[in-house]
Amino acid sequence: MSPVAGWADLLGSPGPETARSRRTARLGGAVAITALAGYLTWRVLFTLPVHPAAAWVLIGFEAIPLAGLVIRMVTLWNIDSRAPSTPAPEGLGVAVLIPTYDEPAEVIVPTIAAACALEPAHETWVLDDGDRPWVEELCRSYGARYVRREEHTHAKAGNLNHALDLMEREQAGIDVVAVLDCDHVPLPTFLTATLGWFADPRIALVQGPQSFYNTGSFDDDGVNGEQGLFFNVLMAARNRPDAGPFWCGSTALVRTAALREIGGVATETIVEDMHTTLRLLEAGWRTTYHHQTLAVGIAPQTAEQYLLQRRRWGMGAMQVLLHERLWKAKRWLSWRNYYEYLTGTLWWLEGAGSVLALLVPVTLLLTGAQTSTASPATFGSVFAATFVARLWGAKRLYRHQLSWRNALALRVLRIPVGLSCLWWLVTRRALTFQVTPKEGSQHRVRSRVPTILHLVLGGLLGVSVSAALGLADLAPWRATTGATVASGAWLVLALSTVALGMRRIVAEEYASSRRNAHRFAVSTGVLVDGEGAELVDVSVGGLRLRLPDGAGSPSGLAEVRLPGAAPVKLAVVRAQAGGVLSLRAPAGDWEAMRTLALWLFHTPAGAVPSLPYGVPAAASALPARSHATQQARLASARVRPVRVAAHA
Repeated sequence: MSPVAGWADLLGSPGPETARSRRTARLGGAVAITALAGYLTWRVLFTLPVHPAAAWVLIGFEAIPLAGLVIRMVTLWNIDSRAPSTPAPEGLGVAVLIPTYDEPAEVIVPTIAAACALEPAHETWVLDDGDRPWVEELCRSYGARYVRREEHTHAKAGNLNHALDLMEREQAGIDVVAVLDCDHVPLPTFLTATLGWFADPRIALVQGPQSFYNTGSFDDDGVNGEQGLFFNVLMAARNRPDAGPFWCGSTALVRTAALREIGGVATETIVEDMHTTLRLLEAGWRTTYHHQTLAVGIAPQTAEQYLLQRRRWGMGAMQVLLHERLWKAKRWLSWRNYYEYLTGTLWWLEGAGSVLALLVPVTLLLTGAQTSTASPATFGSVFAATFVARLWGAKRLYRHQLSWRNALALRVLRIPVGLSCLWWLVTRRALTFQVTPKEGSQHRVRSRVPTILHLVLGGLLGVSVSAALGLADLAPWRATTGATVASGAWLVLALSTVALGMRRIVAEEYASSRRNAHRFAVSTGVLVDGEGAELVDVSVGGLRLRLPDGAGSPSGLAEVRLPGAAPVKLAVVRAQAGGVLSLRAPAGDWEAMRTLALWLFHTPAGAVPSLPYGVPAAASALPARSHATQQARLASARVRPVRVAAHA
């Protein structure tokens, strides 16, 4: 499926999984489980040495993935999605809440503009914890309500609670609040598609997927990104009365009466969304998942941004684990919900577990413990066949929502995250809510590899070299050839994975961007001062177009008319070779930026003939790559659609 077709599919109403997809997924899970179970059986029956204690340690390590596969097979047996069966209740008071702190105009303008344009009638509240006068001016221009508070306590949770308190004091009549991170732009049907869920008086929360329009983000895998697996598969699998999904911070709607009953948004942890959901469930409310892309945002561009976000999520999950004592079963949680929340919090320790797991084959190699009697050729063949079968089967169980190459690379970054979570459990130090940066930097800077990964790579290389020299009789080595191959197979796999992850961290394509606004390479006709031209790319802050051969280049302010949009005055910045003209919105011209933003995300029907009906122009993103790549794209002026992680 092409990326644009993926947009069209994900924008459609949720529905049941096809029988073919379900059969393929179950077959894949069965193949992966059978392959690993067969490998373990072979290890026990045919490769155990005379003194098998060390071998049992390694086999136990090898068996850990089997438990994970069986659990996933159960939870992913069905991933049916559904839409609300009734329309929205009459007279429902709705407010869209947009918390913001220090994000630039290019990030928050499209979100506020699109939120104000939503139907049905509602209020849009911008909750500015940055106390910025220009944001207040922007809100006044768009018709949004600007809200600030005197004391900036409890970060985002405190910001939301202040708005809820204000609603109650003013008796504003708001029954449902839709919460959007300031970089998540709502699409036209964001409210109309979801408000019907609140006809059920037991529903407190409706969570939608978090999708991302910036291609080239750090977790972009050319499929749906790391978050795609979470929102397209794992969250969809939880869309059951006994396994309700949790609030994921953005693209969610919450009943205000439910929030008031539990005392507002939870402030005891830095993951207020997940913690609040647990309290809603304890109070007897229900949650649901609306599997339809209704808003798109910005995914972390660099490894630093990715790690900052994941550390916040992981350490916040540790706070919830301790605060709610999740290791103890709860009478108010179904077994499925209890399982999902417990495993969901413990999952953040996976990185620490990976380090401990690496110590098993390393220790066995260095001590010379015998772990297998199979010949190197036999062991290598069986190990490789099992590994390939596991990858093949698991990918189908996960509904093809991942790229194994990138999944393994990103797993490496869970090592520093997991160790940070483990360290917090030991120290219990105070945590502060750190906002993931959204603005560009002055220069493109590559990310730095965390020190712990250098240490892991160095250790693995050292042991690998020692093993190779030992097998070649060039250095003392205690392990037998069979034992070296058995443990060394895992060592080589770990070494390759760590190197893959480190290479991704320092890659030029994931360096920090110098732009605040993302460009969208859209090819369509436009008018410039009444004359025809071809659009090359467009952002919230401006655009580039190609003039016809022989056409004169305008100067100063030019009137640009995008298909289906009102004319907008843009300042001419420069003329480039090939008749390419760069224009931008004048500073403080909020109306010009609003026009560009709505054209990108609420694109008029037929404005871009190359896109299917209902797919916005934002489906054509120009990723932040090198200057040479940008120029090559400009030369061809072809549309490169964005992937959607309909999934931080």
